[in-house]
Amino acid sequence: MGENSSPYSLNRDVFLFLQDGIAQILDFKHGQFYGLDAIATLMLSLVLEKGVEETVNELTTIYDVTEENVRSDLNILLQELKQKKLLVTNVKSFNFLLYLIQYQLKVINKILLLLFKTVSAIFRNLFNPEPTPNRLTVELLLSLSWLSFRLLGWSRTLSLWQHWHRAVLPTDTTGTTDIIENVDRMVRETAASKLFLPMVCKERALVGYHLLRTFYALPATLVIGIDRYPFQVHAWVECNGLVVTDEQAHCQPFMPVVRYS
Repeated sequence: MGENSSPYSLNRDVFLFLQDGIAQILDFKHGQFYGLDAIATLMLSLVLEKGVEETVNELTTIYDVTEENVRSDLNILLQELKQKKLLVTNVKSFNFLLYLIQYQLKVINKILLLLFKTVSAIFRNLFNPEPTPNRLTVELLLSLSWLSFRLLGWSRTLSLWQHWHRAVLPTDTTGTTDIIENVDRMVRETAASKLFLPMVCKERALVGYHLLRTFYALPATLVIGIDRYPFQVHAWVECNGLVVTDEQAHCQPFMPVVRYS
C-alpha cells in the first residue's frame, strides 16, 4: 500500500456505484442496500481515494466551513459505515496475528482449489469422459457451488472458481448458440431437481459461468443486478448476447451493478 493511499476501503462483498452522482452501496453478503446523499457521496469518494486529511481540506474549501465542522460530520459518516460493516480500516503496521490469519486463508483457498480440481478431474474421468458436461457433472458442480458460498462467501468463492477456469482466448463464435442454450437448460433443470440443497440464482449463475468458460472456453460474464423497489439481488450469466441460467424477462428489471468476466 502506498504512503498516500487511504486507510479506508470497502469491506469484502460490498460494492459502491454512482447513479446520477449519488452513491449506492450494495452489501451483497447481508442483502442490504444503502443510498447516500450528495454530500455524503462526495465525502466517501474522497476518503476512499485520498484519505481523511485531504478530504477535510478539500471539503473545507468547497463548502467554506470550518475544519471542525467538516471533521465532525465526516467522523459521524465513517463511524456509521463502519458500524454497518460497509467500511473497514486498512492496517498499515505489521500485525502478526492478522498476517497469520491471512496466510491461513490463502492456504485454505489453495487447498480448496486443489480439492475442487482433483474431485472434478476424478469425476470427469469416471463419469464424464466425453469433452462436454453431462448431468452428473452439473449436479456435482452445483453441490460444490452451494458448499463454496457457505464456507467462503461471495468474493472468495468467485476468486476461487476464477482460478479454476482456463484462460479464455478469442474464439470463433459460429455455432455456439446451441452450446449456450444447452448449458442453460442443463443447469436450470438440474438445479430444479436438487431438493435437499436449495439452488438459487447465485449457484446456477456460478455453475453456468464455470461450464461455459471451462468446458467451452466461451467469454461468459457473470452479472449481479439489483432491483431497489423492493430491494432484491439477482445473479445471471451473459454470453454472446444471450442470457444464461435464467429467463431474460426475469433479469430485465434488475440493474447490473457488477460484472465478472
